[in-house]
Amino acid sequence: MGMVGITLWYFAGPDVARYVLFIVGYTWFCSLSIIILVPSDIWTTVVNHDKGGISFFWSWSYWSTFLLTWVVVPILQGYEDAGDFTVTERLKTSAHVNLIYYFCVGSIALCGLVLLIFLRKNWFVSFPLKHFAL
Repeated sequence: MGMVGITLWYFAGPDVARYVLFIVGYTWFCSLSIIILVPSDIWTTVVNHDKGGISFFWSWSYWSTFLLTWVVVPILQGYEDAGDFTVTERLKTSAHVNLIYYFCVGSIALCGLVLLIFLRKNWFVSFPLKHFAL
């Protein structure tokens, strides 16, 4: 937390809004939490402790990072870039721009999947296991 706070204090401009500082700080904290989680996970495995607590923190870090990456930060970026005058209109513009982006990316992915299915003829060919000694 201290490293994130000092970095935010050092790099943030004087006119940055508090909610931007909070979201950026939380994002950095989730990204840097791996520095604490990996050694803790290794230690709980080595000494055979209960893994319920560390499992919770891994899930928390994963889902926080996922939501920040795909929902919160893109909406915030669109909100800051929007030229509307009210909060509601800026949020609508941001959501609209992000939905268009996700629709385009999803369409490209769907076309790629369809192309992959049509170009690949033998999906369910059995893999010869005789080459591997069990």
